[in-house]
Amino acid sequence: MKRNLYTLLSLVVLVSIALAACAPQATATEAPATQAPATQAPSGTEAPASTGKTATGAWSQEPDNVVPYFTQMSYAIWIAQLTLVGLGEWNEKGDFVAELGADVPTAENGGVSADGLTITWKLKPGLKWSDGEPLTSADVKFTWQAVMDPANAPLSRTGYDKIASIDTPDDSTVVIKFSELYPPWQTLFTQGPNNSGSILPEHILKGKTALESDPFIHQPTVGSGPFVIKEWVAGDHMTLVRNDNFYGSRPILDQVNIKFVPTPETALAALQTGDVDWYPDFSESDIPTLKGLEPTIHSLVVPGADFEHYFFNLGTKAGVNGKGAADVDGFCPFKDVKVRKAITLGINRQAIVDTLLNGATKVPATQWPNSAWTNTSLQPDAYDPDAAGKLLDEAGYTLGSDGIRHGMCNGVDTKLSFRFDTTDKQIRVDNALAVQSDLAKIGIEFKPNHSPAGTFFAGYTDGGLMPTGNYDMAGYTTGFYPDPMTGVIDSYACDTVPSAAHPSGANNYLICDPKLDDLMAAVNATADPAARKAALDELQKYIFDQYYVIMMYARANVYGYVDRFVPGPFGFYSNMNWNAEVWDVKQ
Repeated sequence: MKRNLYTLLSLVVLVSIALAACAPQATATEAPATQAPATQAPSGTEAPASTGKTATGAWSQEPDNVVPYFTQMSYAIWIAQLTLVGLGEWNEKGDFVAELGADVPTAENGGVSADGLTITWKLKPGLKWSDGEPLTSADVKFTWQAVMDPANAPLSRTGYDKIASIDTPDDSTVVIKFSELYPPWQTLFTQGPNNSGSILPEHILKGKTALESDPFIHQPTVGSGPFVIKEWVAGDHMTLVRNDNFYGSRPILDQVNIKFVPTPETALAALQTGDVDWYPDFSESDIPTLKGLEPTIHSLVVPGADFEHYFFNLGTKAGVNGKGAADVDGFCPFKDVKVRKAITLGINRQAIVDTLLNGATKVPATQWPNSAWTNTSLQPDAYDPDAAGKLLDEAGYTLGSDGIRHGMCNGVDTKLSFRFDTTDKQIRVDNALAVQSDLAKIGIEFKPNHSPAGTFFAGYTDGGLMPTGNYDMAGYTTGFYPDPMTGVIDSYACDTVPSAAHPSGANNYLICDPKLDDLMAAVNATADPAARKAALDELQKYIFDQYYVIMMYARANVYGYVDRFVPGPFGFYSNMNWNAEVWDVKQ
């Protein structure tokens, strides 16, 4: 029986729910009695009296910006979840739920048109910004216009560039008309831990351009989330206070403090002394230590779809067919798939998982770990230094007297000696040292360079090393969810390669491969979940066969918090910040 397109679009939402159900469930290392029940965010309207309740978190990375269209840092997106929200969000069950929207658009409620090209959102009544100004459909339309304005340089326009128009027949109605089918429409204008969709205030930003340099982008003066930023002392702390104009019940906490600490080890020490109440980013290697601190300190491990990966600078100044030109050419040997495969085979990734991460995770084959979208026909390559050496021989790189391989690349005698960039987080330092040792055994000089997160993740307009091509190899954690194409086009498309001529773009691999563009387009050419899965399987296999990235390990979200802190429910897609209005502390 032939299914209508609007029914298929509704199924896309259902698939997100199904994927969360298929994913590993959140498991506490010791189930704390203080864990809040899994409930929806409160929806009352009465503001509770001030209680003086305050909670303090430790963060080992300081955000570079807060408005999420202009940052790629997870910690920055977390602040956006607390202060600048969107039309919808993902709850602890993986369900897509309305936030500023009154309901999620569906075919049944008239929010999704029969052809799938028109999405209509209704806003909750009486929405206000934290300064008391009305938050209306005009703000949603303005957000789209700001993202698409060529005078601004957001990191991504993916999806927003598929919108033909937005109509606002009244203050509470947003009619989004797409120029072509766009199955991941739920990720637009919605705020989550892995998608950037905050609504921007027209009354603050109207008429401004070059928003990437505007002070508001770094530190918003008004917000729509449960908290607003009161103070930010660089390198020390951030203070958030309750937003009494928040759309639901006012937050239980009056104040949230964020202390910026140099390392997770510092955060752990602060938890033990009671100086902070939670830390959201422990490593898998910290799980045994956290277990030993029960019941004073609780730990929670939530397997997720994030992954740590290494990748190559594949930039080319010439571009491909007039597209994807980068400012610089990447390290010449990386253009050879045999070299990329040899480096992958030459890293003992399983040993890193077993020794540095206590076996708490796994080495995945693709960039969709712990998900029903994974191409299960693919298996990660095992450590094989002998095979790696043979591949390098075939590629023309032989050992020199200094123990480093060299060979001719584009007519130039080139050593397999290159810099690797990542953050200064200790687990990344440890990982890089292990990789350095492994690769030295096959004649490759791998030279780690560690930078503070704010420097490492800087965007093009701030001289960031990845978007400007000032790196050879690099590594960090990312993830493609809640929709399986979230971030994929940004990461791989020819049109998203950043350059002086095109500073917008989040393609940090600097890769332009027309075959990839076609494969990605095929995934979004249908709303049928089965057809999308088949197309995504092909995309995964191509990336796998080309060795465009090295999948180091799947990441788990590892939280630690003291007994007095009562967070809300955590989830596979939602992280811990989606429902900060229900955070509480025991008194």
